[in-house]
Amino acid sequence: MKKTILSLVLTAVILMTFAVFVSAEDAVGNIEVKNSAGETVATYEIVTNNPSLEARDIIEKALRYARDNATPSDIHTVKLPKGEYTLFQNLNLYSNTVFDLSGSVIKRGAGCASMVRFGGGDAVVYGYDGYKNITVKNGVFDSDDKGTSSLFRFAHASNVEINGVTFRNTTDVMHLLTFAASENVRIKNCTFSDMTITGKLGSYNCEAVQIDVLKEGYFSYPAQDGTPTRNVTVTGCTFVNVPRGIGTHTAIAGHYFDGMVIKGNTFKNIQSYAVRALNYINSDISDNRITDCGSGISCGTVTNSALGNFYAPMKGAQVRQNVNVSIKNNNISLKSNGADTSAFGIRLLGAKVSKFKDKDGKTFSADCRIAGVRVENNTVTSSVNKKSFNAIHIDGAVGSAYGKKSNISIKNNKIVFSYKKKTDNTVYGIKIEDSTNVYCYGNSITDKKTNIHSSIVADECSGICLEKNSLSGAKSFGVKLTKVNKAKVGSNTVTNTKSNGIYVYKGSKEITVSSNKIKKCSGYGIAVSDGQVKSISSNSIYACPKYSIYITGKGKVSSVSSNYICAGKKTGIYLNKTASATTVSKNIIDVVSKSAEGICVNNKATVTDITGNKINAKSKKESKKLKVKCKNGIRINSPSCKIKKITGNAVNQCSETGIYIAQAKTKATVTKNTVKKAAYGIRYKKAKAKLSKNTFKSCSKAKTKVI
Repeated sequence: MKKTILSLVLTAVILMTFAVFVSAEDAVGNIEVKNSAGETVATYEIVTNNPSLEARDIIEKALRYARDNATPSDIHTVKLPKGEYTLFQNLNLYSNTVFDLSGSVIKRGAGCASMVRFGGGDAVVYGYDGYKNITVKNGVFDSDDKGTSSLFRFAHASNVEINGVTFRNTTDVMHLLTFAASENVRIKNCTFSDMTITGKLGSYNCEAVQIDVLKEGYFSYPAQDGTPTRNVTVTGCTFVNVPRGIGTHTAIAGHYFDGMVIKGNTFKNIQSYAVRALNYINSDISDNRITDCGSGISCGTVTNSALGNFYAPMKGAQVRQNVNVSIKNNNISLKSNGADTSAFGIRLLGAKVSKFKDKDGKTFSADCRIAGVRVENNTVTSSVNKKSFNAIHIDGAVGSAYGKKSNISIKNNKIVFSYKKKTDNTVYGIKIEDSTNVYCYGNSITDKKTNIHSSIVADECSGICLEKNSLSGAKSFGVKLTKVNKAKVGSNTVTNTKSNGIYVYKGSKEITVSSNKIKKCSGYGIAVSDGQVKSISSNSIYACPKYSIYITGKGKVSSVSSNYICAGKKTGIYLNKTASATTVSKNIIDVVSKSAEGICVNNKATVTDITGNKINAKSKKESKKLKVKCKNGIRINSPSCKIKKITGNAVNQCSETGIYIAQAKTKATVTKNTVKKAAYGIRYKKAKAKLSKNTFKSCSKAKTKVI
């Protein structure tokens, strides 16, 4: 009886031990290889998911079967039974293969660099002719082990699709998915998440999806022939908790990534940029949602200002400027969460390259300024508190024409700054520098906390056209032009700046400022300092407490005409120092301070004609409710002033004088002016004047007086 019981126990133990390896619970199933007709042509059994049994080798056998038997007209599908697998060596994909993971999770084990790549590693292929018609779909690649290689590395390929795949959980992996020398690539409905970068890698360029150049030192595939990747579409994908989203950080001049489409993706909590379109041409970046990222979208023909990772052309490639890129309808929300010292919402970057020596020792020169980019209907919301931040930054652009025909257009974008605390950093809404023929139209820039430095600035540019932009809140300027040659600032609305509404600064020339509405700016409405302006005309300036139009330094203005100045607390139009204007005509000026003046020419400034202006006439609806008053209507107090005519002006409500020539170099004709309600109609001192046909009413002390 005792022997029988012992025998049964031993038998049970043996059966239980055997079941550890062969029971139904451990069996994963079969890898099936099917042809294009859906027929199973090969089966490979995976008995257990024990990593020591190397499921990788069995999967590789199935992939090689497809390699040896599939054709372009008979695509083979390698279907993995759903499970969890660990790779200790990479898988190799070959032409005419669909790799269907069926919802499986594949993990990377110790010693595995890339998890998946094209080819066996030693095959030498060129151009796009290496691997064709490949799809990977429906699964997860999870890297829970450290490494520096990309999870997927593909090159010399065409017609590739990655669909419904998740790439996640990496430490010190530089890229999750990278392509070089490939064409017709589709990345659809994938998720890229949770890349951790430590130590020295923290300063590297680690994109989740990298579009790369096939060059020695940057991509370890045979036949590094410089073939550019083209026709890549990334749609419906999600990027979260990664250093950078999609992009390129190495460029060969003249080797362009053609036909890139990045559309309808979601980027969240990206440390640096979401998209970097370096050397992209004929491309579309649109309808993406970028949230809580350090930077948004960069489009450039050079890598950066120092030209790091930038190389001379290979095989006689030609450098072009017109890249034909559209950046539209993206919703970008930014915050300070990256390592970059400067940041941006959208950036366009190009440069003239002169005698640059690349890392290969080659010296070259080329005009790599960027043209042909449309930045339209994007929303940028920012709380980025960096040393330097520009919501939209254009640097080194060269548009095709002046004005609306330019192929560098910044149109109908909405920029909102959402700072909770004050910042002393240099922050701009739109910054344009070292660029030609940029058309900036219909943009809205708002900063409720008046934290940003300026809404729009242009520096060392030519052919800048700023039209119908709405600019509200800046601690300095609404619009600032510095060293700009030829610009139009027209029909913009500027409100609530802490300094000037529009500021034309030193070295600028051929500027027109027309039909702008400027309201409640704490500084000057329009200021010209050491610049040359063709005309300041038809602007409306309301409730600016300092001079509404201020021309100073060596500023020169040909015409100041038809402007409406309302509720100004200081002089309406003021020329100071050695500034000059040819004509000041047909302006309506309603000031509301007894110490203010309508028009003043002071110090060593000069003006030629002052004609047809209305001062304190209350002739428009907005000013009818004002209690207008000023000290002098028109005052000339400059020994250098070469005034010729003061004609046809109407002056009202002056506590002292309607027209006062205190000093002037020339004898002016003062005729057909009307002065009402002033102590003196016309006075002049140390000056000569020819008076005729002037009209005076209610001048309490004298109509005319020589002092």
